[in-house]
Amino acid sequence: MAMDELVKVFMEESEEEIRELESGLIKLEENHDDGDTINRVFRAAHTIKGSAGLVGFENVSNFTHNIENILDRIRNKELTITKALVSTLLSSVDMLKKILAASSAGEEIEIGEIEAVSQTLKRFTGSGKTTSGKQAPPDKSKGKTGEKVLSVMMRFRPDILATGQDPLMLIQELGDLGEIIESRAFTATIPDIHNLVPTTCYTSWELTLRTERSITDVNNVFIFVMDENDIVIKDISAMYKEGVDLTLAEKAIGEILVDKGIVRETDVEEALKEHKTTGQALVEKGIVPKDIVEKMALAQSQSRKITKSSTIRVDTDKLDKLVNLVGEMVISVARMSQCASELNNELLTRSLQGAISSLERISRDLQEQVMRVRMVPVEGTFNRFRRVVRDLSYEEGKKIEIRMEGTETELDKNVIEQISDPLKHMIRNSIDHGIESPEERLSIGKPEVGTIWLKAFQREGNIFIEISDDGKGIDKRKVLAKAIERGLADPGRSYTDKEIFEMLFAPGLSTAEKVSELSGRGVGMDVVKRNIEDLRGTVEIISEEGKGSTFRVKLPLTLAIIDGMMVKVGSEVLTIPLSVIEKSVRPSSAEIKTVEGRGELMDIRGDYIPLVRLYQLFSLPSQKTDPTEALVVVLHGAHSRFGILVDDVLGQTQAVIKSIDKNFKKIEGTSGATILGNGKVSLILDVHSIERMAFNA
Repeated sequence: MAMDELVKVFMEESEEEIRELESGLIKLEENHDDGDTINRVFRAAHTIKGSAGLVGFENVSNFTHNIENILDRIRNKELTITKALVSTLLSSVDMLKKILAASSAGEEIEIGEIEAVSQTLKRFTGSGKTTSGKQAPPDKSKGKTGEKVLSVMMRFRPDILATGQDPLMLIQELGDLGEIIESRAFTATIPDIHNLVPTTCYTSWELTLRTERSITDVNNVFIFVMDENDIVIKDISAMYKEGVDLTLAEKAIGEILVDKGIVRETDVEEALKEHKTTGQALVEKGIVPKDIVEKMALAQSQSRKITKSSTIRVDTDKLDKLVNLVGEMVISVARMSQCASELNNELLTRSLQGAISSLERISRDLQEQVMRVRMVPVEGTFNRFRRVVRDLSYEEGKKIEIRMEGTETELDKNVIEQISDPLKHMIRNSIDHGIESPEERLSIGKPEVGTIWLKAFQREGNIFIEISDDGKGIDKRKVLAKAIERGLADPGRSYTDKEIFEMLFAPGLSTAEKVSELSGRGVGMDVVKRNIEDLRGTVEIISEEGKGSTFRVKLPLTLAIIDGMMVKVGSEVLTIPLSVIEKSVRPSSAEIKTVEGRGELMDIRGDYIPLVRLYQLFSLPSQKTDPTEALVVVLHGAHSRFGILVDDVLGQTQAVIKSIDKNFKKIEGTSGATILGNGKVSLILDVHSIERMAFNA
């Protein structure tokens, strides 16, 4: 693998490990005795250190070594976890990000900046004392770091027996530290009995040890023989899962038997010449017992079974290309269906339609499977906000904890990447505007520690993400007064709670009494709403004064292919996302009302909804301008329901969304285009944009 490719892989993996470091450290601040988290954090730092050395990033490796030393002391109960210690480690992680970015770009960071952080770290790397200066209490579990699998290679000097050391006693000591899963003795160098010297060690060993003890404890077994003998101890836990060696999955039985030293390569080569399985041939030749072959076959089967359930890293560009290809196939199937409908031969048409129906089913299943591949849990994104809440609450002098639900909920990777910043802004709003100071909370009977909840769940083909807090809620009177002051609301009109909360999304509107780093400039919530709507999503606010607020974000599962309804306006065929359609109706003349200054309204069972003439909005020639002769499609907008007037409804389709921005200018009121079965282009309507155009919402 080329070096630049290695660096790319290292940077990708380091990004994941740093996220693990950050989220783990914040968890440790909340729960000091979480052994699993301590081990995960230590492994993350250790992985970065080792991998950095592999790609030649010595500065990264050396800096991470300081972090690893502190984590090792925490792991061995030599260091007490405090807020100051976690803050120092988080600051060092920030510096590690900078060093990584600079190393990747071939740039240099001021050595004094790195040294300053390193010196702060070294305050905690003493031995035997806690940060408070008191001796750490003895702990019977010292040395236990969570179960791991180690490979131990032992090659001893020939005269080791003369030094008073017995290799078999060392192996017995290893057995006392855990379970020896597998052992292999290399005996090829043992001479015949006439040349055998009883005091000479001819044998070397390879052991696989499962243990909860630290590598330091295992090293201590060889403390008196380490310098003059070849002892190699490696952590191979990644190669094992549920006690099964994953490396066996891709090996043939013959290769496994050779690797284990049970047979020779020449034996396998001879067995392969026979028209039998390798294991069967070796047993029949008497080279290896049948029970040994069966044992290896069982290990191979278990390894393959577990390996199949493991994940692989796939470049997102490859996934995006695969999604595009599936989209092209969906378009091709639609075109075939269109062509079949135009054939004059009824028998041939029926036969072809049957084949196309089968192909449509396969293409839909394939599309769903490809989309699932792009789905990732929201947990990674949610965990990033732990650091945000911790740091900002500290800056604001508030005590806030973050709780999460539904972190296993999956969302399209592209959506997750674009939703991160809007979610972060809403969390910052909850910290600044929502949660009260500890003193204020205690004075009104609330716990001094405020809570922010992050929830994700799937419902009706959409993903919902909620950011809630138990703060003071939104002061509706203050919001309305500010909106009136800015000319965004009519002082003589009464507004519902929902309408008032929607005003918070107006550009430049802020209720903050002072400008701070977090808020007060009136910039942000309008951008949040626009970014979410660009993802074909919606955001709403629910709040009760004194009890808290909730921001609810509704998003589509995926961005690439949607179910749509084709409608005709004049000679144009437009596509409306099925998720926003309530129904289509042909109103009577009595159901259409004109209100001065408000435009046209349509009466649907006593509920009056605005009517939008789509041909006027897009300046299209239309054959049907009378609503009683045309159709009205009722849509769910961001603010309310409204109807759009169309000539006809043509039917449902799978719309493969194509961006038109690259080749044409952005068309207001649309979110892209799709290709119909006849090869023509159909614009996909953006209901939120149409709502803004029609009502200046």
